Amino acid sequence: MDVKNSDSKITEAIKYFREGFVSEAYLLLSDLKAEENPAALFTLGLCHEKAGELSQAISSFEKALYLLKKVSSAPLSVQMRAKENSETYIQLAISQIADKTYLNPMDEQFCALFSKSAEYNILLALIDTYKKKGMNEQAKKLSSGLTGPVFEAYKKEMFNVQ
Repeated sequence: MDVKNSDSKITEAIKYFREGFVSEAYLLLSDLKAEENPAALFTLGLCHEKAGELSQAISSFEKALYLLKKVSSAPLSVQMRAKENSETYIQLAISQIADKTYLNPMDEQFCALFSKSAEYNILLALIDTYKKKGMNEQAKKLSSGLTGPVFEAYKKEMFNVQ
C-alpha cells in the first residue's frame, strides 16, 4: 500500500471513529502501517481501550507518544504561546479535560499544529487507561509531569489529592 493511500485510510479511520464506527476504524487501522503515524497509533489505542484491551491500548498510546515527541513540529507562534496563559485558554483547557476530550482521536494536522497539546492528550489517555487497569502507581508517576493550572483540578479529581 502506498503512503498516500495509507494516509487517506488513516484520515477515514479517524473520521469513522469520531462518527461512532469504532469497529470499522479498527479494521482500517489494523490493516495499515500505523506504527509510523502518531495520530493513527493513538486512534488504534482508543479502539483497543473501547474494546477493553487495556494492555494493547497502553502499548499503542506509548508508541504514539514516543513518535510524537520524535517528530515534534515547530513551536507555536509567540502570539499563540502568550494566549496559552490567558484565563480564557486555561478555562477552555480545563473544561476539555473534564469532558475527557483526550479520549477522542486527533488528526495529523492537530498533531502537527499543536504537538504539545497532542502530547498531553496522549498522556491523559495513558493515565486514564493505567487507572482502569489498576496501575495506579504508574498513573501517578506519569501525572507528576503535568504541571500548571490546567492540570490541578484534573489531578485532584483523578487521585483525590487535596
